Amino acid sequence: MAPGVFIEPDPELAELADPNSKLGIEIFSGHRAWLKGDLVAGRNRFFDSIAERLHATKLTYEDQCTALYYFDLVRTLRDLAGEFDRVVEVGVYMGGASAVFGGCIERFDFDLDLVDINARFLLFSYERIRRAFPESAHRVRLFHGDVPSYVKNVLTVENPGKCIVHHDGAHDFNQVVKDLSALSFVREKLHAIIAQDTHLRGTIKHMNFVDMALYAVFGTELAYAPIGTSYEVGDGRTAPNEYQGNYFLPGVPEGIVLPIAANAFRYPHPSMTLDAFL
Repeated sequence: MAPGVFIEPDPELAELADPNSKLGIEIFSGHRAWLKGDLVAGRNRFFDSIAERLHATKLTYEDQCTALYYFDLVRTLRDLAGEFDRVVEVGVYMGGASAVFGGCIERFDFDLDLVDINARFLLFSYERIRRAFPESAHRVRLFHGDVPSYVKNVLTVENPGKCIVHHDGAHDFNQVVKDLSALSFVREKLHAIIAQDTHLRGTIKHMNFVDMALYAVFGTELAYAPIGTSYEVGDGRTAPNEYQGNYFLPGVPEGIVLPIAANAFRYPHPSMTLDAFL
């Protein structure tokens, strides 16, 4: 298990053309969200400026979200601007959402904590932010650990104001329940939870049921706003892929924004403690 502490960026990565090679990060599909495509370009000048910076950054990487999902992240932060002080990005992979959040830091005035159990992904994501938005890098911290340890070691100790938690970490049902349950112990510091891959399914080995985990913790009467892409029946992406056997449910949103004020934690039981989830 990761130690549950903040780590420093690796300055040696700044001089490398392909830091993923040094970090040993494997590129699978090579998918990149087309942030200048018809669905998103020209609809928001601020998003367009983020897209320009990211496309101009020379790095080898892949994205795991759609361009519309990233667009909706920016729109969500814009709509909630002034109501939160920190974004907590859980599960950074190669920094797709992290970089988009990095582009929003100065505009919407917040701090960004990246949380991941894999230090390599944290270091790569930070480098992606630093190259695209150097003016914002000083407001980014890297937490090597899981959500329960972040809650215990950071959120229960610091006074961050209101936080938006973007959860794109392990999509395993049990792990998502564990993460969301840990957040219940600092509910007064939460403004919203954004959950990604609520439409994801795959082999039974990986238990990819993010939406079911949300129901387990918040009950079946969720109050939320859908974001991202929803695929139609017959779309090729609704069939298992050749990499991990993952696929997307038709007609289900890619992600949701869950305002804490409009929802209540139905789990864990009030008698349970944070230590039970560590």
